[in-house]
Amino acid sequence: MTEQVDIRLIGAGFFTMNLDDGRLPITVDADRNLHARLDPPDLSAAAMTCYYIALWRHDAPIIAQGKFAALSASPSRRAQMITLLDTQTLTEFETVERALRGHDVFIGRGPWTDFGSHSVTVTASISRISRIDIDSNWAATVSPSYIAHDILDCADQIRRQRPKFHEDGSWGQRSDDELEYELEEYKKYLMRSI
Repeated sequence: MTEQVDIRLIGAGFFTMNLDDGRLPITVDADRNLHARLDPPDLSAAAMTCYYIALWRHDAPIIAQGKFAALSASPSRRAQMITLLDTQTLTEFETVERALRGHDVFIGRGPWTDFGSHSVTVTASISRISRIDIDSNWAATVSPSYIAHDILDCADQIRRQRPKFHEDGSWGQRSDDELEYELEEYKKYLMRSI
């Protein structure tokens, strides 16, 4: 006997989002009739549903072409090495390493409300958003456009927190073997400096 799983998409269409290459929203719009059509406690689930729809729209062309490697959030090994070599401290180095292993989360928070919590909190990994929490008390008192604005502001905060991987700069002319050697030596140097 197979178990049936009920998957409900709460609030599909109440928010629309367009995502960047880091799978973070660059635009967010909220249905202006949101309050009349959805209860405030369901807003977080609706925002996540709409994020998943945006994620599907973002990734569908890549999936259709069969370019599954392009869906990987992990940058090339070369970009990883160069970015790690450009760090300035052991803390920064370890932060980039944790992000690459998927052990780091990035959190964007909206402003404090009169209800004693952040208006919106967005949690993400290096590859995508994993959670959108909207304070339902606050959301019930504001225009839907404020909710959309705070989701976008949280995404911008996460965008600034995430490491920016690159393959250029002063290390860009080195071979991969040279970069591997330099990275090993640099990590030893940082460990000795503590």
